[in-house]
Amino acid sequence: MRRIQLSVPFSVDLIEENAWEALNDKGTSFRIVRCHFQLNERILNEPHQVGESLAVYKSPKGVGSQHVISSSFELEEVKQINSIEKFLFESESTARFASELAAHLGFSKKNSISAKVKYEISEKLKHNIVKSLEITESQKIRATTSFEITNTIDPNVTDPIVAVPVFRRKSFDLLLGHVDYLKVDYERGLFGLRKKSKKYPKIEDFNNHPNRIEFGTPLATIKYWEFLPKSSVLMLEEEHKVQVKNSEQLFIEQPHCTKRKYVNFPDVPSLYQIANAAFPLKWILRKAPNNQWTEDMLKEIELEEVRERNNGWWQRYRKNR
Repeated sequence: MRRIQLSVPFSVDLIEENAWEALNDKGTSFRIVRCHFQLNERILNEPHQVGESLAVYKSPKGVGSQHVISSSFELEEVKQINSIEKFLFESESTARFASELAAHLGFSKKNSISAKVKYEISEKLKHNIVKSLEITESQKIRATTSFEITNTIDPNVTDPIVAVPVFRRKSFDLLLGHVDYLKVDYERGLFGLRKKSKKYPKIEDFNNHPNRIEFGTPLATIKYWEFLPKSSVLMLEEEHKVQVKNSEQLFIEQPHCTKRKYVNFPDVPSLYQIANAAFPLKWILRKAPNNQWTEDMLKEIELEEVRERNNGWWQRYRKNR
């Protein structure tokens, strides 16, 4: 069975400064908490079921031998993984969890969160996700699937025949595998003019990142119907009973197993790497969304700051200013 890893926020989004939480109005301190989830796929031990009819046929009159009916169809279906990813990204539960975790973290040193706090906030996240009950319509991502139904019709069968889609019941077990976090500060040295970026917690061994917290917490089981295009069939209309009335529903339930599990950290760019793209070394070189500032404007701000503080740089070079 498949194991799918999802990271929220997405790495691509985090290369923009505005995707990080600004900790002051001066644009000199930022932080991010990123959650890494895993979906473990399971096929449920339930019989296959059929949905609404797609088309109706009748055997041609005067045909004395068997004949083949073959028709092409298109069916709009929900992309389960993409929809779950969108649900986690937009969920207030995820945002509250990240915010509460950030409040307990020590960004300057190795993470200082206790086992008790980890348990309490992950249990709260589990409770809030399960309370959602199902993924909403606005969170569902859809795509159109093309398929063909082919079957041989007995000439003795003259009653109407319907083409029906077949579904099987599956689920994803949702786990919170890890959380990583980072704080970026622009700081000026004692004799410096230019503020430069520094990342916390500082990394000393690139094989052992100090900003990762392991959870392995089962959060929920998400049940859904999987469409089986190769199993779709023809059947007598009078025998057809709609068993799957809404194949697009994704139900959220209590986790199938509550035992903590080991989950590999996903193969994604580290926050240290991403921060290099989002935050240039020098504060004056920050990207300006919608042209809100220029490099010259930031240079003037820095000069004014050292003038007001009368720091070592200003004392040394003020004659030239």
